[in-house]
Amino acid sequence: MCVKDIVELDSLVKRRLINLAEKNNLDLNSLVERLIDEREVYEEKLKNIKEEYEVYKIRDITALKIGDAIMDGICVTDGDGNIIDINKGYTKITGLTKKDLIGLNVEKFLGKKCYDMEVTFEVLKKKRKISKMSIINNKQLLIIGNPFFNMDGQLTQIITVLRDLTELIALKEKLEEKERENLRYLNELKYMRAKQKQGEFLGISAQAQKIRDTIYQVAKTDATVLIIGETGVGKEIVAREIHRNSLRNNEPYIKINCSAIPETLLESEFFGYEKGAFTGAMNREKIGLLEAADRGTVLLDEVGDMPLHLQPKILRFLQEKEITRIGSTRPIKIDVRVIAATNQNLEELVKKGKFREDLYYRLNVIPIRIPPLRERKEDIRILVHKFIVEFNKRYNKQVSFTEKALEVLESYEWPGNVRELENTIQRLIIMNNHNHVTDEEVIGILGIEKICLDLAVNDELSLKESLEILEKQIIEKALKKYGTTYKAAESLKVSQSTIVRKAKEYGIEW
Repeated sequence: MCVKDIVELDSLVKRRLINLAEKNNLDLNSLVERLIDEREVYEEKLKNIKEEYEVYKIRDITALKIGDAIMDGICVTDGDGNIIDINKGYTKITGLTKKDLIGLNVEKFLGKKCYDMEVTFEVLKKKRKISKMSIINNKQLLIIGNPFFNMDGQLTQIITVLRDLTELIALKEKLEEKERENLRYLNELKYMRAKQKQGEFLGISAQAQKIRDTIYQVAKTDATVLIIGETGVGKEIVAREIHRNSLRNNEPYIKINCSAIPETLLESEFFGYEKGAFTGAMNREKIGLLEAADRGTVLLDEVGDMPLHLQPKILRFLQEKEITRIGSTRPIKIDVRVIAATNQNLEELVKKGKFREDLYYRLNVIPIRIPPLRERKEDIRILVHKFIVEFNKRYNKQVSFTEKALEVLESYEWPGNVRELENTIQRLIIMNNHNHVTDEEVIGILGIEKICLDLAVNDELSLKESLEILEKQIIEKALKKYGTTYKAAESLKVSQSTIVRKAKEYGIEW
């Protein structure tokens, strides 16, 4: 630059300073002083910024350095899926080192049981967060892939985190085992209290309580009782409870099954016979069952099957409290409390002419209807525990039922009622070899088709609730079979995110 240029530049600077001074109503000297002051302020700020920058440089710790201090495995890739870095936790979990991975693309690891790479690849393709459960080196892992984008929305980085849940799941299983044990003890306590308070007829439902109230109310009287209910609901148990709580509890209790005795022998079994009363009779007299029950209680079980020709004599016995043996003309006074039981609709039998109307009204003094088990499902658990205690003791076992197994038992309709429930529990305990019964074992005994049908016809469940229960069972089965949400989703022809969301929603563990 020549002298002339310097002079022109100096003149230009002066003119600009004079113009700036005029705009701010300052003289030239004051403006220069002001500019010098501002420069000093800016220099001080710059100095502070530099000092702070040096501090931050000292404190600078990358995500991978932080990651080395934790147990989780971390793998970082760029926006194209090329592996940039891993932390020490990743090496510990997978056994792979930086030398094995850095610079390689995740696509090269697909199909080689590198499930974290599959997650990263899925994030790369779908540009969204992906998570799933997998097993690597016998470790149960939660794998979460997170995408990161720049200001233009372009994928720049993927961070995949592997969390080892093996110990946590083991602790959870131990906790569940303790909870099952506590539940077993709690159920035992409930059962013992219920048994002490309720006798043989167990149940916590309003229907069960009403039946017990009726039993205790009528037991102290001699009123005839008609017990109505489906096969297997416990009609005989109610009859025994009435006798046990009556004033006749130290006297005979005799059950007569009207459907089991051949029709030709019914009359002789009921009333007995005199010596030589008919061809084939023993050469001595025989006391009938009604006479043998004198001063006690007799149960006329399956009374709806009683033949018409015998009904008038039973009616006379109820009216007169006396019987006459076959081959005799001498009436015998007897004092018997009568309880009848049937699984049939006697009113319909009366209309059809198959049961005497007067006998029906004579029997139907105190009716007790026992609802089927499907109408009092809150009683299932206490009944299940009764049978668990009974059969564990009988077969010298210590079998308990998981919570899900109990839920399946409660969802079933039990067409055979308490008798079917008892037989099912007995079979499950006999066939069990690992001291706890799972929901899969219960379904195996009852059949998944039956469970689904029961859900479909359950009046207490809406269509949505029934479908949710069925959906939960299907997803749970797929997860246990395939081990990962990715493969389970493939088998069920849905997205992996749907399986993850549903599993979380239903609380499914696998």
